[in-house]
Amino acid sequence: MRRKTFVSLALMLSVFMLVFTSIPAIAAEVPADKYTYSLSGEAGTQSNKIEIEEFDDNQQFRDILAEQNYKIVLVKDGAEIKFTPKEKMKASVSYYTIDGSNGGSLFWEIDGSEEAVSEIGANQTATTKLYKRYGGFTCDLYYVFSFGNADKSTKIIYQVSDGASASTSNPVEPTTKPVEQTTKPVEPNSEPAANPLVTATAKASVSKVLVDGKQVSFEAYNINNNNFFKLRDIAMAVNGTAKGFEVGWDSEHNAISLTSGEAYTAQGGELAVSNNPKAKTATLSTSKVYLNDEEIEIAAYKIEGNNYFKLRDIAQALGISLTFDSKTNTIGIDTSAQ
Repeated sequence: MRRKTFVSLALMLSVFMLVFTSIPAIAAEVPADKYTYSLSGEAGTQSNKIEIEEFDDNQQFRDILAEQNYKIVLVKDGAEIKFTPKEKMKASVSYYTIDGSNGGSLFWEIDGSEEAVSEIGANQTATTKLYKRYGGFTCDLYYVFSFGNADKSTKIIYQVSDGASASTSNPVEPTTKPVEQTTKPVEPNSEPAANPLVTATAKASVSKVLVDGKQVSFEAYNINNNNFFKLRDIAMAVNGTAKGFEVGWDSEHNAISLTSGEAYTAQGGELAVSNNPKAKTATLSTSKVYLNDEEIEIAAYKIEGNNYFKLRDIAQALGISLTFDSKTNTIGIDTSAQ
């Protein structure tokens, strides 16, 4: 009889432990005294929960929604997140399509330079902006701001509002009260962007690049923590895809022309890579740039006679989707995104 009782108790204990350990732990939010946070361009909140169909490509977003304690913050186009952790902390803003597919992560601007990082140093201030259209996507996007360490994390979901729902929404009430800011949040576009340096040191980029999933070697350079690629290398790499474009040069008017949807005409030397690329001097280009016969404002540098453009700027102008995997330091160029 004692043996049966002992076995029964042991069985009950095993079942209890199995059930208890199978319940996921609810991660605590990051204490408000560990960071400062502000959001400009806030428009209210959305009370309805997000519902999406299940498929393999949206598992990550569905896991976020499964936490059930998320709040959707409505923001204006160009709203800015400003974040300063009091200690080194993981922090990233990812963007997802309306069906939950992951488009990648936004770049942080730290000390005036854009950086593809997922961790912010202690007392460093990082900012990024949220746009209704980004990364080559023409559909609405969800942005997820995640920050924290170990067992403490906070997630905020944003959606860029068209303005119609902003007046009927309730003001945002954060789940944890952030530390009050000593300065007034900067409204989007209230100050002009910092002018690029006339001359700068260009260091060889060490990032791996995948074009539609296939690795392609580029001789790219890092200027002030931004990746700059030779314009004709990009044109050659995406030639034959839906995002292909032609490059023209008008020496009389010192103008570069880009024509989307046309095959690229190779000039020779595209995608050539040195055995041991070294740091070089980059000079701000004075050439005008036209996309489909319309002038666009886009900064470029000349390195040894070749025009190098910030990859993010070219991708945004031509509707090419970019992703960045900070763990493997890999840039993804996706020409299939609509």
